[in-house]
Amino acid sequence: MALDHGILLETGTNEFEIVEFIVRAEKEHHFGINVAKVREVIRFPEIVKVPDAHPAVIGTANIRQKLVPLIDLGSWLDLKFEQDYAAKKIIVTFFNHQYNGFLVDEVVRIHRITWADIKDYSAITDFSLAETVLGVVDIGGNLIQLLDFEKIVSELNPATALKEMVIDYSRSAARSKKLVYLAEDSTVIRRFLAINLENAGYRVKAFENGKLLLAATAIETPDIIITDLEMPVADGAFVVRTLRGKPELAKLPILVFSSLASEENERKVLSIGANMFVGKPDTDILINSIDEYVL
Repeated sequence: MALDHGILLETGTNEFEIVEFIVRAEKEHHFGINVAKVREVIRFPEIVKVPDAHPAVIGTANIRQKLVPLIDLGSWLDLKFEQDYAAKKIIVTFFNHQYNGFLVDEVVRIHRITWADIKDYSAITDFSLAETVLGVVDIGGNLIQLLDFEKIVSELNPATALKEMVIDYSRSAARSKKLVYLAEDSTVIRRFLAINLENAGYRVKAFENGKLLLAATAIETPDIIITDLEMPVADGAFVVRTLRGKPELAKLPILVFSSLASEENERKVLSIGANMFVGKPDTDILINSIDEYVL
């Protein structure tokens, strides 16, 4: 089943779509993934075992002329471990510039929701999964847990994780006069970016979602804004559209830093007023771009 990414929601409305799927263990666990990360859903293919791989990586498969690692999601989440994969479905994803395939028991359907629908996981999800769940959405009384696929992949393959920025410290004095607003829902990435930008000399105010950033701009205008796309409450596209609706902020540089790196997503965010799209994990491109816009 290929997903038609031509049928897209209007950018900046704070709506998005998720693929609901099931991992069966002692009970059925309902999870979700942003449609923007999914390329297709396929039956279990022929695989080649990978020596010394993580136990959750069962091998690789040739999918549309690409060698794609296959990850047993139930095993990774410590829900179960099994060798009978024939009936499994594979959710093929693309983000952070790479393809991965995730084994699941059933793909249910696509739901359209808003980022404001997402609730904090701490009170209503499985505590054992807390570190891997971004949030939970209630659809018809069924709780769907949104998994942090970027965290899963970065832990399986550290080469895809964010790397320390290469910083030109000769520009630190000039940077110290500039204020950066940063919106990023991942605590790890938000802290990483804030620390590196502050080490480079910038003043940084970091927010866990777009709503908090927008509220702060009503009090103080920064010199530049860096925003993720996927965030609860208010996403990055909503941030861009809202800020561009204010004439006094028409020239404020806005850079989108997201794992959803594609020509289509870049075109979408530029069309609503972002100045630049930088794909994760290209942190060196990010800091060089900030320098270009504000120094």
